[in-house]
Amino acid sequence: MDIFTPLRILRGNIRGLINQIFLFDRKRPAGERILFVDVTETRRLHQHSGVPRVTRSVLEELRGMELPYRLVEVCSRPHHAGFYSAESGKAVRVAPGDVFFGLDLSKFLTQKNWLFLDRMYRNGIPVYFYVHDLIPIKHPENCTRSVIRAFPKWLATVSRYTGLIANSRSTRDEFAEYFAQKGSRAYNERILIDFAYPGTSFPFRMVPGQSRPCPLHKEGQISFLSVGAMEKRKGYAQLLAAFGLLWDKGLDLKLTIVGPSYGGGGEVEELIRSNPRYGTSLIWHEGYVSDDDLAALYAESDAYISASFAEGFGLPVTEAAAFGTPLILRDIQVYRELGGEGAFYFSGDSAESLASALERWIALYMEGNVPLPRIKWRGWRDCAEDICRIILPGFRNRAVTEPERKPCDVSVVIVNYNTCKLLRDCLASIYAQTEGLRFEVIVSDNGSVDGSVAMVTQEFPQVLLVENRANLGFGTANNRALDRASGKYVFYLNSDTLLLNNAIKIFFDYWEAHPDENLGALGCNLIWPDGRLCLSSGANRNGRFESASAFRKNQRKLCLRSYKVALRHYAFRKPLRPVKDLDPPVEKIVGPVGYVTGADLFLLNDKNARFDEGYFMYYEEVDLEYALSSAGKKPCLIDGPRIVHLEGASSVRGKYEVKDQTDFSRIQMSLSAIRFFKKHNLIGPVSLFFTKLYTALLWLNPIVVKDTGRYVHRLMRL
Repeated sequence: MDIFTPLRILRGNIRGLINQIFLFDRKRPAGERILFVDVTETRRLHQHSGVPRVTRSVLEELRGMELPYRLVEVCSRPHHAGFYSAESGKAVRVAPGDVFFGLDLSKFLTQKNWLFLDRMYRNGIPVYFYVHDLIPIKHPENCTRSVIRAFPKWLATVSRYTGLIANSRSTRDEFAEYFAQKGSRAYNERILIDFAYPGTSFPFRMVPGQSRPCPLHKEGQISFLSVGAMEKRKGYAQLLAAFGLLWDKGLDLKLTIVGPSYGGGGEVEELIRSNPRYGTSLIWHEGYVSDDDLAALYAESDAYISASFAEGFGLPVTEAAAFGTPLILRDIQVYRELGGEGAFYFSGDSAESLASALERWIALYMEGNVPLPRIKWRGWRDCAEDICRIILPGFRNRAVTEPERKPCDVSVVIVNYNTCKLLRDCLASIYAQTEGLRFEVIVSDNGSVDGSVAMVTQEFPQVLLVENRANLGFGTANNRALDRASGKYVFYLNSDTLLLNNAIKIFFDYWEAHPDENLGALGCNLIWPDGRLCLSSGANRNGRFESASAFRKNQRKLCLRSYKVALRHYAFRKPLRPVKDLDPPVEKIVGPVGYVTGADLFLLNDKNARFDEGYFMYYEEVDLEYALSSAGKKPCLIDGPRIVHLEGASSVRGKYEVKDQTDFSRIQMSLSAIRFFKKHNLIGPVSLFFTKLYTALLWLNPIVVKDTGRYVHRLMRL
């Protein structure tokens, strides 16, 4: 920092304020849309590591594609807030219809510009980011202190917007699992997390077994290649130790390593330089080589080996496979995803285990039986097109449409989010119990990472699977499935239910036999696994309040009680006391009700079967059936169907005072309740204000503010 740095920061802040005020272009010609692509780090550092290679390659393809958008490359400046055109240097001006895509990995400057990104997003401009891995969180020993501090902040920033695009399904699942944790939940609960595989930089593929030109290794020597920076997670220490054991046994092997020095990798560099075979059987290219030289190394090596403990994608693996080079890979999820059965896998973190695995591979190599790569070659154009299909609406229409299906009697719609075992049992009960009518089952998966998608695909191929790649919420996910439904009726069913009899046929027959009753929705009295009745309907959502006024009083009571607990906790050091939350007793009901729960909701498949997507969780079915009741259609419970509701079957749940209010479902229930009451004018402006006030104060309680405070602004915008 020099004496002029404060002046630069002041000038940058003034310029940033001006950019914020004039962010929107009021003079843009109608119909002109722009795709803004952030290339900050690639423009600034000109590195040749994996991430900049991906950025440059995708960007090069986007430049040559015919897009329904004009492509504008943008970048950030260290002392200037906002985004600037990489070509002209002028501040970016946006308009409705534009798309912002953070292609580059800019950990430090992206979070600095969150105000600009927020304003874009809140004005309907989709904001996406390309993400590579969670290594700074999962393996911080490989990163500098500045990166370790900046990465969680960057991740919290990018999770506020439309979506993330990962570089593999494994990486996508890692991000989804990370955001599923309570302490790291995405700021935008509905964030899309999709993936698009990178391509390879080489335009041809060697035929496996083809002779390789200009071999660099001497006759009879087996040559191995490994590419990657000198990071601890790359497993170079184990690799060098294993080769040392094999060299000591007299095996004629050559190991070539390509990769630059890296922070935290000094020990590995010292191991290489101090190795007695350095410069002969051990070669290290201290930096990234040109594409031509790297292509030659891939083609001339007898095997590519990676001992990496963690990878987001593993670009060198696909590049080596493009040349038909046999692959020796550590048995980690992303390598299994890429290599499939076309690679030799090893496990264990000792030098002896890896040396033993290499001896087995060498034996197979001498016999000519090593597995050959089966990775489908992908160019960077394929990667760019996959990205455009995700972020650009104009590309979605080019997706292959599925063949038209025949109409049926009932479409069973199930929303799933990480309930693989429950979903399996639910689907099995449907197919075991349902007969006497034509039906289809549609599973709308909200970005599950517990193997639900694979389970449905393998065990229930007859099920129509809708992969949302995002936790869209209950109502939105049902709507996505409804768009594909061909049944006369639609039956919304929770994944945590089991059918004990031919319930779907009973619902169908009842509706068909009572055409004059003006039915709006059907349900039945659900039961817990122990046979007790559980809440299946009501005039309100949770059985604890009858009106908006009662809800306001309930929030006031919770608010005052929470501050009494906080005072006792902080002033007198009293520990939080566990409380018991008992399920209220439920009586059997047959006939008209205020609403039927969404756990088993049978409706006509028409425009009235769609949910309001403004609700994330809770009140979707109340809102839908309130509209049906206003139109004179009756929600009813009927006798006959027997359906078990599995979740929440315990009658007593251990909780703690105040902390219970940090539960994600309770937060969403409060937001949905206020939205429902306001939407249908069931609450006056004064009562609405105090309801929001009590709820906001409850969430700002010092005991829970860390988990709930960020929802206050969303509450006030309702």
